[in-house]
Amino acid sequence: MIDVQAWQVWQDDLQQNNRGHLARPNLSHSSAHLQTGRTMAYRPRGFAFDTGRRVRRPYANFPMIIERPWWPPLPPVGPVEPPIVPPPPVGPVEPPPIVTPPPKPTDRPLTLGNFIFHVNENGPAHHAEEFLENNVVRRGQPFSVGLLFDRKVDLEKDKLLIEFQYGNNPLPSKGTLLRLPVGDALKDGEWSAAVVKADGQNVKVGITSPANAIVGRYHVVVETELAGERSRSRKIDIRNVVVLFNPWCKDDLTYLDDNTKLEEYVLNEYGCQFYGNYYRIGKRGWNFGQFEPGIPDVVLLLLEKSGLGPQSRGSAVSVSRAMSKLVNSADENGVLEGNWSGDYSWGTPPTGWNGSVDILRQWGTERRPVRYGQCWVFSGVLTTVLRCLGIPARSITNFQSAHDTDVSMTIDNYFNKLGYPVDSEDSVWNFHVWNEAWMARPDLPPGYGGWQVVDSTPQETSEGVFQCGPCPVVAVKNGQVYLPYDTKFVFAEVNADKVYWKETEWGYYDYLRHEKRSIGFSISTKQVGLNVREDVTENYKHQEGTDQERAAVRAAVEHGSTPWTYESIITHEDVEFSISADEEVYVGQDVNVTLTIKNTGSESRHVTAHLTAYATYYTGVLGAELGELEQDVTIAAGGEDSVKMTFTPREYLDKLVEQAMVKVFVLAHVDTTKQVWAGQDDIRLLSPDLVITAPSEMTVGQQSVVRVEFTNPLDVKLTQAVFRIEGPGLQRPKAIYYGTIMPGKQATVTEFMTPMRAGKKTIVASLTSNKLQQVTGEKEVEVKRA
Repeated sequence: MIDVQAWQVWQDDLQQNNRGHLARPNLSHSSAHLQTGRTMAYRPRGFAFDTGRRVRRPYANFPMIIERPWWPPLPPVGPVEPPIVPPPPVGPVEPPPIVTPPPKPTDRPLTLGNFIFHVNENGPAHHAEEFLENNVVRRGQPFSVGLLFDRKVDLEKDKLLIEFQYGNNPLPSKGTLLRLPVGDALKDGEWSAAVVKADGQNVKVGITSPANAIVGRYHVVVETELAGERSRSRKIDIRNVVVLFNPWCKDDLTYLDDNTKLEEYVLNEYGCQFYGNYYRIGKRGWNFGQFEPGIPDVVLLLLEKSGLGPQSRGSAVSVSRAMSKLVNSADENGVLEGNWSGDYSWGTPPTGWNGSVDILRQWGTERRPVRYGQCWVFSGVLTTVLRCLGIPARSITNFQSAHDTDVSMTIDNYFNKLGYPVDSEDSVWNFHVWNEAWMARPDLPPGYGGWQVVDSTPQETSEGVFQCGPCPVVAVKNGQVYLPYDTKFVFAEVNADKVYWKETEWGYYDYLRHEKRSIGFSISTKQVGLNVREDVTENYKHQEGTDQERAAVRAAVEHGSTPWTYESIITHEDVEFSISADEEVYVGQDVNVTLTIKNTGSESRHVTAHLTAYATYYTGVLGAELGELEQDVTIAAGGEDSVKMTFTPREYLDKLVEQAMVKVFVLAHVDTTKQVWAGQDDIRLLSPDLVITAPSEMTVGQQSVVRVEFTNPLDVKLTQAVFRIEGPGLQRPKAIYYGTIMPGKQATVTEFMTPMRAGKKTIVASLTSNKLQQVTGEKEVEVKRA
């Protein structure tokens, strides 16, 4: 029980603390010591001040300074007298006198009251109106700001100066401290400032930057001077100006003379990527979201983390190379952690991402790698980063993409004595996605500017770290692999040859065959203005088999580790082989593979064919074996026959990995002539699409209903089903955990979207589960202003 009378005395004492009165209430469970001015109290054992909770404390009487008692006051006891209210005045009430502040002295320098960035003027002029945060301009062209001072400006007496500070230690010698006297006219090609209009306390100032200005965030300070006395404004974040690359400026090294392409490769927030294999190409949407809130700040943070010197931050070559390193986490604790193991229990499956926004925001908040990514995710994020900085960029998919580990320009495949494939350090990915960035190359001889390969997927190191590019595409096409950066590696990806070897009885490997037209098919990107595929293979290689193409290969191999590879090898081969599979096979259907054998000789031939099928990752790494077949065939002179292999869903469904890829190896032997043929084929099993239902037109600020539907096509249930949905300018990325979808049943999720920005927008959704991974859908909508 609390002594109420003692409590009341304590409350009265607290009101007299400023007069030095001391009190010591007689509480049955505690004591309190009150001192003048502030309250020094000893709280009871195990009692928390702020919340009233009982907690474990190591000390019973730990003193704490508080501004108020820890126990709430009790309500007053007995009747409460009403307060005395004075009677209203009689007669008219005189208003209080108006006090006019004294005028500001004109013999003092101006003091900045407000710094106004003219968003409505600068945004459209600099193609930066989509940025909702920061004061964004592009280098090489003027922009304007408004200055509001504390008194009328007299330009004949008042001197104005605008100072731009870059980084933590700005210095004039480094070009990071720029002091711009405000004059009468701007100067082309250099930092300068000039008065556009002066009206009373307001001054409109035009500012221009050179086309090679350092890219990044500048702090702005306004300095005024009058009669030798100076005044400087404080450095605050809302006055910062962010300078980007300017591909619209002819003097900028990222200049691209095509407004339609600039709309696509710099300003478009949504695109698509291609996957699968070259004869069954799949497409999925990707939300780049370079203008979404928070993304520019994360990109500028990456630029700071890059370690580039100030002048290097004005070079698209240096910046794009540094970003290829920072988007992966292999060396610099960058944005994305790669994972090709198939186990994604500690993060998001790579197939679950629909765009870059959620990834970059998560990294910007946590400052640790986001789990997990594979090549198309790395490429999507790098596209976002480069477009946000103002560098034209696009994602590129190469089918049958080689990974050459020894710079030999060949991809070596080995078979053991029994005809089974043997692991090799070289590999061929069903597809690989990298980036192209548009820029001039002042570091190379003339003619090597334009599209440059930049790859952020950590495959091989370059200069000791996992980075790749920029590599001129035209150099790749002509086999000029001695030019920087990483041209040898990129050339092998698109134009290496396969070489097959078979183990002999003595343990070494004999040459079997050379497959020339086997790497680099259907190199693809999104077409400008349309959501369809554009083939850019001719940018990377001459037509297969032509003299120009073979000359480029020989020129490249001469700079490789095995320049003797292309010595002539003469063999007698009169039996032809080819592999084929069904055109479209969906997950849950039978898979049929056919080996066609044609005898072009004048005598019959006896052939032994050995076929083996494996589930495989898109990187070429083999998973579980799905089936095996060995069959003998006798083919008459000039005749043709085939060997067929079939495996059912019961044989493969539990063994498939993400992307649902199957690789078939064939090793055939002609008994009579000792001819040996080796080959392989890749099969991509298709997944059904998501169906997205939404209004074709939406309005900014008004809520709309969006539904995503999926029907399970398998005869087994899907578990761990997760829907992910997002859209630039429509909604932030969101994951919806659905759980289990029974065989043949439909799953539906409903989402309410409130558009934030007008224009053509795209809703993109994906589904991941234990059996199906690459399930996506998209829908385009038009958002109108309210």
